[in-house]
Amino acid sequence: MVIIDFDDTLFDTQAFKQARLEAVQRLGVSEEEYWETYRQARSGSGGFMTYSDERHAEMLTARGYNYCEILATLQETTGDAVKNFLFEDTVLFLKNIKAINQPMVLLSLGNPGFQELKTKGSGIDKYFDRMFFVHDTKMHVLAEFFKKVTADGVWFINDKIEETQKLKKTFPKLKPILKVSERFEISEYKESGFPYFDFLEDIGKYIKKS
Repeated sequence: MVIIDFDDTLFDTQAFKQARLEAVQRLGVSEEEYWETYRQARSGSGGFMTYSDERHAEMLTARGYNYCEILATLQETTGDAVKNFLFEDTVLFLKNIKAINQPMVLLSLGNPGFQELKTKGSGIDKYFDRMFFVHDTKMHVLAEFFKKVTADGVWFINDKIEETQKLKKTFPKLKPILKVSERFEISEYKESGFPYFDFLEDIGKYIKKS
Protein backbone atom coordinates (compact mmCIF):
# COMPACT_ATOMS: atom_id res chain seq x y z
CA MET A 1 0.00 0.00 0.00
CA VAL A 2 1.11 3.55 -0.76
CA ILE A 3 -0.36 6.44 1.23
CA ILE A 4 0.27 9.89 -0.24
CA ASP A 5 -0.26 13.40 1.08
CA PHE A 6 -1.68 16.11 -1.21
CA ASP A 7 -0.58 19.66 -0.30
CA ASP A 8 3.10 20.39 -0.99
CA THR A 9 3.58 16.74 -1.96
CA LEU A 10 1.56 16.34 -5.17
CA PHE A 11 0.26 19.90 -5.34
CA ASP A 12 2.31 23.13 -5.31
CA THR A 13 0.35 24.73 -2.52
CA GLN A 14 2.76 27.64 -2.15
CA ALA A 15 2.31 28.63 -5.80
CA PHE A 16 -1.45 28.19 -5.38
CA LYS A 17 -1.53 30.58 -2.40
CA GLN A 18 0.63 33.10 -4.25
CA ALA A 19 -1.69 33.06 -7.27
CA ARG A 20 -4.65 33.70 -4.98
CA LEU A 21 -2.84 36.58 -3.32
CA GLU A 22 -2.09 38.17 -6.69
CA ALA A 23 -5.71 37.68 -7.76
CA VAL A 24 -7.25 39.50 -4.78
CA GLN A 25 -4.60 42.22 -4.92
CA ARG A 26 -6.38 43.36 -8.09
CA LEU A 27 -9.31 44.22 -5.83
CA GLY A 28 -7.13 46.25 -3.49
CA VAL A 29 -6.39 43.61 -0.87
CA SER A 30 -2.92 44.09 0.61
CA GLU A 31 -0.50 41.22 1.15
CA GLU A 32 -0.75 41.72 4.90
CA GLU A 33 -4.56 41.56 4.79
CA TYR A 34 -4.46 38.45 2.64
CA TRP A 35 -2.23 36.47 4.99
CA GLU A 36 -3.97 37.67 8.15
CA THR A 37 -7.39 36.65 6.83
CA TYR A 38 -5.96 33.42 5.40
CA ARG A 39 -4.83 32.41 8.88
CA GLN A 40 -8.21 33.40 10.35
CA ALA A 41 -10.05 31.35 7.74
CA ARG A 42 -7.76 28.35 8.07
CA SER A 43 -8.43 27.28 11.65
CA GLY A 44 -11.75 27.22 13.46
CA SER A 45 -12.67 26.41 17.05
CA GLY A 46 -11.12 23.21 18.35
CA GLY A 47 -8.21 23.55 15.94
CA PHE A 48 -10.16 22.04 13.04
CA MET A 49 -9.14 23.02 9.49
CA THR A 50 -11.88 25.25 8.08
CA TYR A 51 -10.36 27.03 5.08
CA SER A 52 -12.51 27.51 1.98
CA ASP A 53 -13.08 30.16 -0.68
CA GLU A 54 -16.28 31.18 1.08
CA ARG A 55 -14.72 31.46 4.52
CA HIS A 56 -11.76 33.52 3.25
CA ALA A 57 -14.19 35.80 1.40
CA GLU A 58 -16.14 36.27 4.63
CA MET A 59 -13.00 37.32 6.50
CA LEU A 60 -12.14 39.89 3.84
CA THR A 61 -15.74 41.11 3.73
CA ALA A 62 -15.43 41.92 7.44
CA ARG A 63 -12.66 44.34 6.41
CA GLY A 64 -14.87 46.16 3.94
CA TYR A 65 -14.43 44.23 0.70
CA ASN A 66 -17.28 43.04 -1.50
CA TYR A 67 -18.06 39.40 -0.74
CA CYS A 68 -19.18 38.42 -4.24
CA GLU A 69 -16.16 40.03 -5.90
CA ILE A 70 -13.71 38.39 -3.52
CA LEU A 71 -15.37 35.00 -3.79
CA ALA A 72 -15.46 35.06 -7.58
CA THR A 73 -11.80 36.09 -7.69
CA LEU A 74 -10.69 33.31 -5.34
CA GLN A 75 -12.71 30.80 -7.34
CA GLU A 76 -10.71 31.68 -10.46
CA THR A 77 -7.96 29.47 -9.00
CA THR A 78 -10.18 26.63 -7.75
CA GLY A 79 -12.00 25.90 -10.98
CA ASP A 80 -10.33 24.38 -14.02
CA ALA A 81 -7.17 26.33 -13.20
CA VAL A 82 -6.42 24.19 -10.14
CA LYS A 83 -4.77 21.52 -12.31
CA ASN A 84 -2.07 24.05 -13.18
CA PHE A 85 -0.71 23.80 -9.65
CA LEU A 86 0.21 20.12 -9.73
CA PHE A 87 3.95 19.58 -9.68
CA GLU A 88 5.28 18.85 -13.17
CA ASP A 89 6.00 15.20 -12.40
CA THR A 90 2.87 14.47 -10.33
CA VAL A 91 0.81 12.72 -13.01
CA LEU A 92 3.70 10.60 -14.30
CA PHE A 93 4.60 9.66 -10.72
CA LEU A 94 1.03 8.55 -9.98
CA LYS A 95 0.87 6.53 -13.20
CA ASN A 96 4.12 4.78 -12.33
CA ILE A 97 2.99 3.98 -8.79
CA LYS A 98 -0.32 2.70 -10.10
CA ALA A 99 1.60 0.36 -12.42
CA ILE A 100 3.19 -1.54 -9.51
CA ASN A 101 -0.29 -2.72 -8.48
CA GLN A 102 -0.25 -1.46 -4.92
CA PRO A 103 -3.40 0.03 -3.35
CA MET A 104 -3.12 3.82 -3.50
CA VAL A 105 -4.57 6.02 -0.78
CA LEU A 106 -4.72 9.81 -0.65
CA LEU A 107 -4.63 11.19 2.89
CA SER A 108 -5.03 14.95 3.05
CA LEU A 109 -5.33 17.31 6.01
CA GLY A 110 -7.65 20.30 5.62
CA ASN A 111 -11.27 21.33 5.26
CA PRO A 112 -12.67 18.18 3.58
CA GLY A 113 -14.83 20.07 1.10
CA PHE A 114 -12.00 22.33 -0.02
CA GLN A 115 -9.48 19.47 -0.22
CA GLU A 116 -11.89 17.42 -2.33
CA LEU A 117 -12.46 20.44 -4.58
CA LYS A 118 -8.72 20.76 -5.23
CA THR A 119 -8.12 17.05 -5.64
CA LYS A 120 -10.96 16.41 -8.07
CA GLY A 121 -10.33 19.70 -9.86
CA SER A 122 -6.74 18.67 -10.49
CA GLY A 123 -7.93 15.37 -11.99
CA ILE A 124 -5.75 13.08 -9.88
CA ASP A 125 -8.59 11.45 -7.95
CA LYS A 126 -8.82 8.73 -10.62
CA TYR A 127 -5.46 7.28 -9.54
CA PHE A 128 -6.53 6.51 -5.98
CA ASP A 129 -8.40 3.54 -4.61
CA ARG A 130 -9.48 5.53 -1.58
CA MET A 131 -9.28 9.17 -0.54
CA PHE A 132 -9.51 10.62 2.96
CA PHE A 133 -9.86 14.30 3.78
CA VAL A 134 -9.50 15.05 7.48
CA HIS A 135 -9.93 18.36 9.30
CA ASP A 136 -8.18 17.38 12.52
CA THR A 137 -5.40 14.78 12.32
CA LYS A 138 -4.26 11.90 10.14
CA MET A 139 -3.71 9.78 13.23
CA HIS A 140 -7.20 8.28 13.51
CA VAL A 141 -7.34 7.34 9.80
CA LEU A 142 -4.05 5.47 10.06
CA ALA A 143 -5.21 3.78 13.26
CA GLU A 144 -8.14 2.29 11.33
CA PHE A 145 -5.80 1.21 8.50
CA PHE A 146 -3.47 -0.66 10.81
CA LYS A 147 -6.34 -2.56 12.37
CA LYS A 148 -6.86 -4.18 8.95
CA VAL A 149 -3.52 -3.99 7.13
CA THR A 150 -1.15 -6.86 7.88
CA ALA A 151 1.61 -5.94 5.42
CA ASP A 152 5.13 -5.56 6.81
CA GLY A 153 5.33 -1.99 5.60
CA VAL A 154 3.18 0.77 4.20
CA TRP A 155 4.77 3.52 2.14
CA PHE A 156 3.91 7.00 3.42
CA ILE A 157 4.83 9.98 1.23
CA ASN A 158 4.62 13.38 2.86
CA ASP A 159 6.37 16.74 2.97
CA LYS A 160 5.90 17.55 6.67
CA ILE A 161 8.77 16.33 8.81
CA GLU A 162 7.42 16.64 12.35
CA GLU A 163 4.04 15.19 11.41
CA THR A 164 5.74 12.22 9.74
CA GLN A 165 7.97 11.60 12.75
CA LYS A 166 4.96 11.50 15.09
CA LEU A 167 3.06 9.13 12.80
CA LYS A 168 6.06 6.83 12.40
CA LYS A 169 6.48 6.67 16.18
CA THR A 170 2.83 5.66 16.59
CA PHE A 171 2.75 3.32 13.58
CA PRO A 172 6.14 1.58 13.20
CA LYS A 173 5.01 -0.21 10.03
CA LEU A 174 4.98 3.09 8.15
CA LYS A 175 7.83 3.47 5.67
CA PRO A 176 8.11 7.26 5.24
CA ILE A 177 9.58 9.06 2.26
CA LEU A 178 9.73 12.84 2.39
CA LYS A 179 9.06 15.14 -0.55
CA VAL A 180 11.15 18.27 -0.02
CA SER A 181 9.07 21.43 0.39
CA GLU A 182 10.31 25.02 0.36
CA ARG A 183 8.50 25.47 3.68
CA PHE A 184 11.30 23.66 5.53
CA GLU A 185 15.09 23.89 5.62
CA ILE A 186 16.93 21.11 3.83
CA SER A 187 18.86 20.51 7.07
CA GLU A 188 15.59 19.45 8.71
CA TYR A 189 15.08 16.80 6.05
CA LYS A 190 18.64 15.58 6.50
CA GLU A 191 18.20 15.32 10.28
CA SER A 192 14.86 13.48 9.98
CA GLY A 193 16.49 10.12 9.32
CA PHE A 194 14.00 9.43 6.51
CA PRO A 195 14.74 9.18 2.78
CA TYR A 196 13.97 12.52 1.14
CA PHE A 197 13.82 13.71 -2.47
CA ASP A 198 13.26 16.95 -4.34
CA PHE A 199 11.22 15.29 -7.08
CA LEU A 200 8.36 12.80 -7.12
CA GLU A 201 9.99 11.00 -10.03
CA ASP A 202 12.89 10.06 -7.76
CA ILE A 203 10.50 8.87 -5.06
CA GLY A 204 8.88 6.59 -7.62
CA LYS A 205 12.26 5.12 -8.57
CA TYR A 206 13.11 4.57 -4.91
CA ILE A 207 9.89 2.66 -4.27
CA LYS A 208 10.40 0.47 -7.34
CA LYS A 209 13.94 -0.41 -6.29
CA SER A 210 12.79 -1.25 -2.79
